[in-house]
Amino acid sequence: MSTKPLVRSGAFARRIEIGRPLAPLTTFRIGGPAEHFVRIQSRKELQLLAHMCRQEELPIRVIGGGSNLLVADEGVKGAVVDISAMKSVQDFGTTVCAEAGAKLASVIAHTTQLGLGGLDGLAGIPGTIGGAVAMNAGGRYAEISQFVDWVVAMKPTGELIEVSGKDLGFGYRSSRLEGAMVIEVYLKLARGDVKELKANASRIHREKLAGQPYDQHSAGCIFTNPKGVGKGAGQLIDMAGLKGTREGDAQISERHANFIVNLGAATAANVNSLIERARRRVHEEFGIHLETEVKRWAA
Repeated sequence: MSTKPLVRSGAFARRIEIGRPLAPLTTFRIGGPAEHFVRIQSRKELQLLAHMCRQEELPIRVIGGGSNLLVADEGVKGAVVDISAMKSVQDFGTTVCAEAGAKLASVIAHTTQLGLGGLDGLAGIPGTIGGAVAMNAGGRYAEISQFVDWVVAMKPTGELIEVSGKDLGFGYRSSRLEGAMVIEVYLKLARGDVKELKANASRIHREKLAGQPYDQHSAGCIFTNPKGVGKGAGQLIDMAGLKGTREGDAQISERHANFIVNLGAATAANVNSLIERARRRVHEEFGIHLETEVKRWAA
């Protein structure tokens, strides 16, 4: 695809990068380059870019924390947009407004310091607030959907929409926002004791660090937990005897089998091979089909 449409736009000319490697921007440290890469400073810039990409029929993708993402070794066509500069957090009583690029951990720290409870139950989950809402991030203590009042999002056309939390169709690791780009999130929280909230967040964070390989490069959980089974995806993969299995430098974690870790030079092909092996083995052993939670960007 031609790079002319974006390069010739004065608003972005100085910030467009051609062939920018994406691996360093992901927690997996895996993946090829973006055809176009742009760091966006505001929603207006994002709208302008979306409009240009639509005119030239270029796909547009948003990267935030890169924590739930596997990028193809060949890289991706179109424009990849870094929204990490859109990270302001404002509070209005018990409501907090966070831009999509704000780190979830930073929003949790901000709200607990204010004595606003709820998000402390999400401690230890990586990524941005925008990504967390789009996939309804959560764990055993809370899901972010419990606190979403409403969201400002942008359609691929550049049109801004406002959607209330109850209309977002939240499900297990899903929402109706997956086809749109989150711009701002309004969270309705409850008053609490600052010391208690901080202690709870710290406890949950320590618990996650103890049971999951966050000291290694990974994309978080690879599979969603199957419904109505009574066992998580990691347990099923472990029971199928796959803990520690390797493909090149990709390995099914020895600490938690629902994580695949990059031991140094793993490729997306290595990871995809392990994903399919785990899916096939669990289906053969237990008749259960595992669905991926990690987002995979194809070339």
